[in-house]
Amino acid sequence: MSKFSRSLLVIIITTFVVQGCTTKRDGRAYRAYHNTTAKYNGFFYANESMAEAEKKIEDLYEPNWDEVLPVFLDVDENSAQQVYPLMERAIEKCSKVVDRHTMNPPKRERKSFKRPQMNKWIDDNYTVIGRAYYMKEDFAKAEEVFLFLARTVDTQDAQAWSYSWLGRIYLRTGNMVKAKNMLSKAEQYSDESVDVGVHTNLVFAQYYIKKESFEDAVNYLEKALALIKKNNDKARPLFILAQCLRESGDSEGAIETFKMVADLRTPYELEFQSNIQQAMTYERREGNSDPIIELLEEMLEDDKNTEYLDQIYYALAEVALEDRKRSEGIDLLETSVFVSDGNSRQLGKSYLRLADLHMEDLHYETAQAYYDSALVHLPEDNDRIEDVTNLASNLTDLVVNLRIIEEQDSLMELCDLSDDDRRRLIEGLWEDMVDDLERKKADREAAIEAAVLAAGTAGAGMFWPYNGALRVSGQQNFVEYWGDRKLEDFWRIESKQGSLFMDDFDKSEEMSLVLIDRFDPANLPTVEEMLSELPCDSTKKSISQELLAEAYYKAGLDYREKLSDPENAIETWQELLERLDSSAYHPTATYQLFRTYLQRELEEDYSNPFCESCNSGFWADQIVKNYPGSEWANLIENPDLLDAEEEAYEAERISYEALLSRYYAKEYQSTLLEIDIIIRERPENPLSCKYELLRAQCVGGLTSYTGDRTPYFDALKSIMDFCPETEESEYAASLLSQLGVALGSVGTVPEVAEEEESPFTVVENKEHYFAIIIPVEMGNGSEVKAKASDFNKAFFASKNLKITSNLLSRTHQIILVKSFINQSKGMDYYNIFTGNREMLIDINSGGYDMFVINSGNYIELFKNKDIEGYREFFNTHYLSAKSKQAP
Repeated sequence: MSKFSRSLLVIIITTFVVQGCTTKRDGRAYRAYHNTTAKYNGFFYANESMAEAEKKIEDLYEPNWDEVLPVFLDVDENSAQQVYPLMERAIEKCSKVVDRHTMNPPKRERKSFKRPQMNKWIDDNYTVIGRAYYMKEDFAKAEEVFLFLARTVDTQDAQAWSYSWLGRIYLRTGNMVKAKNMLSKAEQYSDESVDVGVHTNLVFAQYYIKKESFEDAVNYLEKALALIKKNNDKARPLFILAQCLRESGDSEGAIETFKMVADLRTPYELEFQSNIQQAMTYERREGNSDPIIELLEEMLEDDKNTEYLDQIYYALAEVALEDRKRSEGIDLLETSVFVSDGNSRQLGKSYLRLADLHMEDLHYETAQAYYDSALVHLPEDNDRIEDVTNLASNLTDLVVNLRIIEEQDSLMELCDLSDDDRRRLIEGLWEDMVDDLERKKADREAAIEAAVLAAGTAGAGMFWPYNGALRVSGQQNFVEYWGDRKLEDFWRIESKQGSLFMDDFDKSEEMSLVLIDRFDPANLPTVEEMLSELPCDSTKKSISQELLAEAYYKAGLDYREKLSDPENAIETWQELLERLDSSAYHPTATYQLFRTYLQRELEEDYSNPFCESCNSGFWADQIVKNYPGSEWANLIENPDLLDAEEEAYEAERISYEALLSRYYAKEYQSTLLEIDIIIRERPENPLSCKYELLRAQCVGGLTSYTGDRTPYFDALKSIMDFCPETEESEYAASLLSQLGVALGSVGTVPEVAEEEESPFTVVENKEHYFAIIIPVEMGNGSEVKAKASDFNKAFFASKNLKITSNLLSRTHQIILVKSFINQSKGMDYYNIFTGNREMLIDINSGGYDMFVINSGNYIELFKNKDIEGYREFFNTHYLSAKSKQAP
């Protein structure tokens, strides 16, 4: 080809390309150009970004296998940082396609031929934009895109996808009515393509799972699975189908479906969990456990399952317990705990199951230990977390009392020995303590050596964070010196409340404290010291017996009131009466025995003709006989006494409420005089503390007119003396604190610090900005601004956010990112920005104040320059309880 011919060809091709770029003309060449570019230059790369984002979400997702899995995996706080830039890229690519390649020629120039189709890929690009906004959790934008598609694109495929995604959007935002309406519309077009049919059926399944209508969910999952061809794509919906079958009561069908998932052998985690879930679904009355046990035992021998042994043993335990092999089940659960390799969720399950089993067997001390361990590992969203916390607390109270009984018994037994035998025994105990310390020291040294060897020589000679052996050795030395204690302020102080009043904390005294070597026998108490602490003389023995009596009595109350176990309560109180001749708790323990038997007789129709003392009458006689004229005897001899007391209380309550109404009517003087009469004439009335508080408030009302508040402060402080450890006392202390009164200054006139009303206001639906405060002396405002701009381009390019900077005061400059339509959108940005540890590591670790502020508060901040005040306002009104400090 001649040079002229080549030049002519280049000119023709260039002319064709330039002419093809126009969107105002129609023809095959124009359509081919725009369709090809729309598909391969935008849609293809956007889809690649979407696929990458979905893979990241899947990799970062931590499934809870104990619950029905979500049909779709959405962005969460773990994946948002990695997914947002990919979504911005997809939006950018597809938006360019829509802007540059949407053909819109005048009607008179439109051609009638069908191929190639005009704007064939434009609706697909819009769909990607909508999906990207959905994955960014910008549901309003996503809804807008799909509603636009549904209204403007009349192809059935586009209609189907639009309605299907609108259903998913409304489902995610909790609008169940709109979700069902949109899905019903999408269902009409579900035959248009396999993909849209699968998506619509799966969204419908998620809809019914959310409503806990599992039978309907099964129906739609089966429809979706009938359309899915690839095993990889089938595995997760099939697993969810098995879970829904189990929830709907079809255990046999669920087990068969779990087997089908396992047979797919893709991916392995689903295969493994399918085998485990067969065991968890097994019910004795509906099948034979042998095949399941055989399967699980084979899994134990498979090297691939080394890290899953705890889950396999747990599943075996559940099968054994279902087969009523309780002892074997408990052993397997203990093995599950023993072989655990750090799976905290599974450890929590195993500990909780063990705790429940021991609780059923009334092994309270063991149950308490397991409940405590379960609380360490259970996730915060566990349904039983509150119940377990209460149980652990109640059991801890009981165990403390039982251990006091055990300890005092042991000490008294030592006192019963001869002096020589007692000394020999204590000397033996001391030697055992020394041997134990030496063993622990040897174990620790071996553990340190093993850890250093395991760290290897990688990073030798480098800075300590990169030197494995040096880092492990340093960590062990730190623990050796300081102890393995929780990291917290004022760790030496037993009561952290004390730290509130430690403005003059003696730093030199803190530094002078000497830390002891816990493995040095010299730090153990001597034999003589141990002997001197024994309750062998009359004074110490009396104290020990009082401790013993109190522990017995409280343990009985714990059994009955907290654990609903009257049998152990009765046994404990009877043991108290039999073991000790007398104590301050004997009358109340006898009365509690009377009450407990009476309650059982009334509620359970309890009787035991073979036991003389197993009835309320016996213990009533004991009280009248041994404690005549006592409060307990009066209650038994006059059963209506309690009714009379209740009537007296009710009369007093009516009188109090009448005075309270007069106080609210600001009749301070007359109310005060009436209260003084009641306190003088009825000092023992059951509402005396309430009267005292009302009296103080009347004094406060009167002194508000005179300006001298001292009598009011003194009246509040007298409540703290007269009614210690009561709600009224706490309320009085709270009032004094709010008024700025020192609690030790009765009779003095304090400087009252009036609490100023904040100039800032919460208006959630007002325009908001994101602000970074930078001290002027740091002089790097432009660098921060540039990095924030780069971040916005990567994560929020579609938002068209602007960045400005201003001098807020002589000492601080402020960088604003704006704007956000409301507080929620502003906080979304705040969480993503402050959580970024890659692009923004320098900013987020630089100690800058960062917050979200509405436009009105920004104007107020510019006026008053109160950065500290707004930071406190932001922490209180914007940040959640989990994050009370702004970065």
